[in-house]
Amino acid sequence: MSAVIKILGILDIFAAIVFWIFGIFKLQENTMIVGLLMFLGIYLLIKGVVFLISADIASVLDIISAFIIIGATAVIMPKIVVIIVSLYLLQKGIFSLMS
Repeated sequence: MSAVIKILGILDIFAAIVFWIFGIFKLQENTMIVGLLMFLGIYLLIKGVVFLISADIASVLDIISAFIIIGATAVIMPKIVVIIVSLYLLQKGIFSLMS
């Protein structure tokens, strides 16, 4: 189970970095990054729903982050929202790697 947690942590860090680059540099025209971001948003949504059974607040925040990331592909998000979601995913991924 520890290896699965570390893989999920790496994916969270990757999602944070991609979302930060996408949001800060406003890359809505780049279809490759939009597709990658949609995939990562759907990944976070599925992960949040699967782990929602554990009644963990992190799962609820994953679902909220997923909706924000998916929404960012259609609407330009304020930079503060991009930074908060990216930092949340980054710290969550780092803590997953340290566990």
